[in-house]
Amino acid sequence: MWFSNLICYRFKQDVAYEQSDFEQALSQDIFRPCASQELSSFGWTNALGKHGQTLAHFSQNCILVCAKREEKVLPASVVNDLLAEKIEQIEREEQRPVKKKEKDELKENLLTTLLPQAFKKSSLQFAFIDTENGWVIVNSGSFNKAEELLALLRKSLGTLPVVPAFANYDLTVHLTDWLTKFTPPEGFALGLDAELQEPDESGAQVKFKQFDLSSDEIQQHLANGKLVTKLAIDWRERVKFVLQNDGTLKRLNYAETLREQNADIPKEDMAVKIDADFILVSEEIKALLTDLLAGLGEPE
Repeated sequence: MWFSNLICYRFKQDVAYEQSDFEQALSQDIFRPCASQELSSFGWTNALGKHGQTLAHFSQNCILVCAKREEKVLPASVVNDLLAEKIEQIEREEQRPVKKKEKDELKENLLTTLLPQAFKKSSLQFAFIDTENGWVIVNSGSFNKAEELLALLRKSLGTLPVVPAFANYDLTVHLTDWLTKFTPPEGFALGLDAELQEPDESGAQVKFKQFDLSSDEIQQHLANGKLVTKLAIDWRERVKFVLQNDGTLKRLNYAETLREQNADIPKEDMAVKIDADFILVSEEIKALLTDLLAGLGEPE
């Protein structure tokens, strides 16, 4: 429940969801295991896992959802080795070369045979909707995976009028300015990690980990025209994270005092603890984002 990576979206208009209607909408796209000839399956599963009974968990103006993906694993090396054996057998027994079209058909037949026996792996993707402040927060470091979850949510609900939260901000400019002046917005402090890059997309990159970012070496790189693409930040000594110029917040690390706040809830009440952790985490994330937007000011 402790969101470790954030990709953030904002609603373009006010929204309100009724719990029963929302649950019914998600039930249209509930997760089902892969069929014998399916490579993957993606759908909604219980938001609180085995400790809950609903696809959507409503709590204090926030809605927690969880999508599950199941994929069949067919290592390319295995398929290619079997295909090579089959091609070699045909060429040996029939004394003729196997052409590309036939190779493609042989590979397709192999996949059809192997799919039912393939190993399966599954993963969970969490997100929450903040109906009060108009946020959709996906726990992911990948825009592709975040967009996949949003596409499923849009399909279930019929509409989802959201845009990337930081699309109108030039975060490279802000990050570079914060590091150059060593003055992040109020409530934030610079950490010890950063990545800088020359303006050209193929330009040189430099990475610093556990490094004094106020050093002359950093200032020299900035003076030579490098721009900041990633910057470690500490928010009010409560949450540490890395802000990237694409708008993702990665490697969230919550203060121990936060993590221990609900430690006294007994394991027998795990659903209660998960709910309490969700309330705690969602409130922290909302406050962090409010401060971040205030520090960025009006978008360009």
